[in-house]
Amino acid sequence: MTPGQVSVQLAPVLHRPSAYQRLVTAHGALRVNLTLGLLLAVIALGLIAPLLPLPNPIKPDPFNSLKPPSAEHWFGTDPNGFDVFSRTIHAIRTDFALSISSVLLGVLIGVPLGAISGYLGGVIDNLINRVSEVIQGFPQLLFGMAVLAVAGNTLVNVVLITAFYNVPVYAKMVRSVVLPLRDVEFVQAARLSGNSPLSVVFRHIIPNALLPVVSQFPLSCAYAVQMIAGLSFIGLGVQIPIPEWGAMIQQGANYVVFSKWWPSVFPGLALVLSVSLLSSLSDQLKVLVTRRA
Repeated sequence: MTPGQVSVQLAPVLHRPSAYQRLVTAHGALRVNLTLGLLLAVIALGLIAPLLPLPNPIKPDPFNSLKPPSAEHWFGTDPNGFDVFSRTIHAIRTDFALSISSVLLGVLIGVPLGAISGYLGGVIDNLINRVSEVIQGFPQLLFGMAVLAVAGNTLVNVVLITAFYNVPVYAKMVRSVVLPLRDVEFVQAARLSGNSPLSVVFRHIIPNALLPVVSQFPLSCAYAVQMIAGLSFIGLGVQIPIPEWGAMIQQGANYVVFSKWWPSVFPGLALVLSVSLLSSLSDQLKVLVTRRA
């Protein structure tokens, strides 16, 4: 170094691992990749179902009723002659579309309510909490049965009922995150800058309270899939001929005792696989919330 030159040392750049890298570190690459790969494959299969060379899932064929699995009908046929494989694949669209839309609706309503409740406190907080507790006090399936029996078992009503039970879940979750955020520096700075309470909530509070929502979302979808299938199983959800796993299981249940197991078993396996994958993904995502906390 010549006289007059100044030595400058650069501070090392800290590398922040991505969410995927943190998941792999916590759970292992095999488990994470298997869960994500299978779940994405199931969703992709449902999305491209209409493009696949499958038999019409809503066209009955009484002359091929209850045919066992074969090269022509991989999962056999049901009592109406529907191809079980085709209906099982198309049912992915039905169950996932209904469950995701209902949970999203619950998130869109529950997150702002929880943020407002936790930030404002007082009477509004007590009111939202009491209403949430009342909603969660009703047995979910029995309430759904009662409402659908009165209002009609349409797809819109199924989505609204499922969303209704997701609202308090996300309201309470976000409220618990917002309570300690009220006194942090950036929230106080936003408040002192003249922002209205709603502006503080939507611009500063909610964006910092979404990580637990992301980890809970797949689990809520798993519960929604089960509820939709349960309502359809008892005849108050999705109706035949629309492909749906719960309705398919119910339609073939009476024939299991006659060794005609395939109309119920295959959609049942698809239901179990989907719920397991969603639950596993939610369990893995919780590590992101734990690390951040």
